[in-house]
Amino acid sequence: MLDATPDTLVFPQRVFDMYSQDSAGGALMSLKLIFVLREPIEREFARYKVKAADYQRATDKRNGWFSDVIDVDGSLMTFDQYTLEVLRVNIKEKLGFYTSGLYATHLKAWARLFDRNSQLLVLNYDEIRQEPSKMQWRIETFLGKKFVGGELSASDTLEIIPQRAIRILEPLFRKPNEELYNFLRDVQGPSMEQRPFPRFQQRSTRSNTTGLVLPNVLLIGAQKAGTTAVSRFTHCSWDYTYFIEGVFYFRGCGSHDQRLQVAEWLFSNGVCNPKSFEGEPSFYKKEVQFFDNDQRYKQGIEFYAKRFEYCVDEGLDEFILDATPNTIEFPQRVHETYSNPAAGDLKNKLRLILILREPIERELSAYNHKVFDYKEAEAKEQRGWVNGTWYRDVVRKEDGTIKTFTEYCEFIKDYMVKGARSYTVYRYVEHLKAWTTLFDRSQLLILSYDELYKKPSKVQGRIEQFLGTTFYGSLAKLNESGGDSKVKELPESAIRVLEPLLRDLNEELYDFLRDNPGPVMEQRPFPRFDGLSSNSTKK
Repeated sequence: MLDATPDTLVFPQRVFDMYSQDSAGGALMSLKLIFVLREPIEREFARYKVKAADYQRATDKRNGWFSDVIDVDGSLMTFDQYTLEVLRVNIKEKLGFYTSGLYATHLKAWARLFDRNSQLLVLNYDEIRQEPSKMQWRIETFLGKKFVGGELSASDTLEIIPQRAIRILEPLFRKPNEELYNFLRDVQGPSMEQRPFPRFQQRSTRSNTTGLVLPNVLLIGAQKAGTTAVSRFTHCSWDYTYFIEGVFYFRGCGSHDQRLQVAEWLFSNGVCNPKSFEGEPSFYKKEVQFFDNDQRYKQGIEFYAKRFEYCVDEGLDEFILDATPNTIEFPQRVHETYSNPAAGDLKNKLRLILILREPIERELSAYNHKVFDYKEAEAKEQRGWVNGTWYRDVVRKEDGTIKTFTEYCEFIKDYMVKGARSYTVYRYVEHLKAWTTLFDRSQLLILSYDELYKKPSKVQGRIEQFLGTTFYGSLAKLNESGGDSKVKELPESAIRVLEPLLRDLNEELYDFLRDNPGPVMEQRPFPRFDGLSSNSTKK
């Protein structure tokens, strides 16, 4: 008599308790246990396909054993998404049936309760695929009986499993598989069992990682152009100094937009984000602020790389992203870092993404953010003129009140004209000329903030084509709302202050992008920045 419930593997104690009861007679000692072990990733994929098929047939699609392959909107997850959101989390936490691929853990428990030599036969699924007659012989010998009426058979083809899922799952099973091979070598079973137990066929196409682990995608800016989505912070770490007219100032938190934007969308799709360390602000998990931060940059490539080492260990190294928006201003530092021999050949494989926003709008967004942070500081009684705050330039030094946006523009215009380091981001064309002398133009994808604002699905398609992949989910439309204190329309007086400074630079930008086309998915011609008055309510 046979019971072929596959998930029995996870419950050795229950089986032992059942067969140890008096009513079971002598069944405990005569029980035969057969385990067929399949390469764990392939088994998870096969299990997913069965769940997906059952989901498609079900009338009640919310309840059933397949519920974990259903997305929040009721649709069926792809295997990549299922791997990232369900398997990765539950296997790491060793929860319930998700541990069924951790074979050694379960076999050790079975071997403590039953006789390994006479009661436990461990078989390899690959043998069914390759030589089913041999597996049939092993089973017949183990049971002491010859069966008639057909032979074992199985397909000899391997499952085609998405590589992204393999890259995520392979590190989770690598150590448990080695533990399995060692256990079966040291604790041998009946004589008909394969010895040594064959290793599972390698699934991953990942090449051996040599050298340091660095991002292969940089979202280089521009600040306040939709590059990142980070929750509003009430504290910042001011650790970057620069010098203006005899005063040391400290660089602030960077771009912390409060909306779902490109970086957040990529991270949610399993693109590996930086790791932050003890004592560091949490926004370093999105943007390392390495290239634009003198003190951090001086610590060298190893300091930068150690934030991404875990990406390999967790199988998330297909795409590794640093989304520091001010990187646009530091092409030479990026080039020097990726030219380091420790970076291998990554310099030529690096992908750079830049989102360009109309410069005065960008300043309005930065102004609103600075005003918000200043008011937050006031609410916490951290008021007053403090040189070491990034919002210092929106505050009147004499009385601590907030400048109008036009006054702010008058203030920063002086520093723009002087070429002060912290006010050069708007000179897009000059930065792009520097980048394209150091990196091939095909490595740089330039996107329009206006398209991100109006048609995010098109931007999503461009990024996916640029990276050569498809991500699940959709890039959300930018949030147009704002607090009551925000300036939502560009004052004509502010436009008159900055527009003459920007007009020629913008024209030069359009000419440069026309004469130096980028990858095929880029907009051609690059769209001129929309009229200021029509876009001034964007965040």
